[in-house]
Amino acid sequence: MESMQNNNRTKSWTDDLKVCNQTGVGEAINQTYKDDGRRCEGYESRDKKCLCISDANTSLYALLSGHNGVSVAENALQEMAAELLLGQLNACHSDEAVKELIRQSFMSVEKGYFDTINPHVATKTAIQLHLSADGMNQYEISQQFENVLQKLDSLNNALSVGSSAVLGLVHRSHLYLGNIGNCRALLCKTDEHDTLTVTQLSVDHNLLNAEEAARLFRLGLMAQNFEGVPLYSTRCIGNYLGKAGYKDCNFLSSATAEPVIFEPEIVGGIQISPACRFLVLMSSGLCRALQDIFPGDTSTGNRELVRMISEEFQLQSTLGGVAQSVVHRIVQAHYDTYMQLVAEHQPLTFNSRDDVTLLIRNFNYSLPKAFGNRNNGSRSLNSTTSFSSTSSDATPTEGNYSTIHTNISVTSSNISTQPGNPYDSNRRIRSHVDFTDFYNRVDEARKRGALPPNIEFD
Repeated sequence: MESMQNNNRTKSWTDDLKVCNQTGVGEAINQTYKDDGRRCEGYESRDKKCLCISDANTSLYALLSGHNGVSVAENALQEMAAELLLGQLNACHSDEAVKELIRQSFMSVEKGYFDTINPHVATKTAIQLHLSADGMNQYEISQQFENVLQKLDSLNNALSVGSSAVLGLVHRSHLYLGNIGNCRALLCKTDEHDTLTVTQLSVDHNLLNAEEAARLFRLGLMAQNFEGVPLYSTRCIGNYLGKAGYKDCNFLSSATAEPVIFEPEIVGGIQISPACRFLVLMSSGLCRALQDIFPGDTSTGNRELVRMISEEFQLQSTLGGVAQSVVHRIVQAHYDTYMQLVAEHQPLTFNSRDDVTLLIRNFNYSLPKAFGNRNNGSRSLNSTTSFSSTSSDATPTEGNYSTIHTNISVTSSNISTQPGNPYDSNRRIRSHVDFTDFYNRVDEARKRGALPPNIEFD
């Protein structure tokens, strides 16, 4: 009975939409590692996903990763889908109109979040005013108001729940992408040399992003503020304690303004041409696992992930099998990396793994062992690790199965760096003047200690 009630509570209207059969999903629930090799789950999955077809011209793919809870991710997924799939796109006749609709869907979700938490904020404020009016010190308060403090702690936990999100909207043969937080999107294409290339369409909003770290620095937050504390993302949906309530958060309270902001990145429309092979959406837990396995530049993790996906396309018979096999490989590699650190007595940079979800939307990449191809006995495959399409659409035809080689390169870490895009990563118009020489001279002067005082050069 209880499980039935839980199913009723979690059922979404999006569950009744047609599922896209050109999409595969792989999932693994979070784990905590022990030095003796044991692994255990920490909490129920906080990842939410959508892979649905609205009509002949429109399909939506989305991943949301909850922080400190799943409620924001759960509600946001349903609300964003409602903002995009109930006929609103019929009035959009340009790329800018579609992107603005996506932006408004994010804005509507954020506004809805703050509307729902008003009672919690009011209760929290009333408790704080009551405790401060008594004029007692922290010890006296902890002794006499233990139950009240427990309630306050519970409210703070509820108000810290947030979510990262990434969504891909395919509309009239164009791809539009929106993201906020730590979920990620990759578009894999073949170039004029038939080389499989990887472009990250999303922007990572975390402390590894130099622009985000600089923004927090300007607010008075140093690196030591975040030692041992979970700042999951510098931008997100929800998380009142990182936004309006940041003064009540110990490691954020010294900031001069809200450190966690709500500002999604929107790109598109990207023409889905024959060169487009597949779209990859990654949960924040998957991104973090790749960072643990391949520390350093995120392009390394992106490249290795796509290499695994390409290899599994040659081995599996379904897209779901491709995605799940890749997830299994990453999960095992993450655990093996941890155990290697233990065995070599190296500093443990992590001891757990978040939920991992991988969504792959195939456009026209070859799946040679698909069930529909099994009757053809003349297939010859080379499952080496070198990839290059030998046909214009990389789709095998009857009696003509091309050998596939692997050659993966990363074109850019962010679509904002692509030629022809007039905006930088902050959506500002790019400068028409080249300041490279100026910046080089500033760096040289900084190294010599010869920068003029009282001038901000960063």
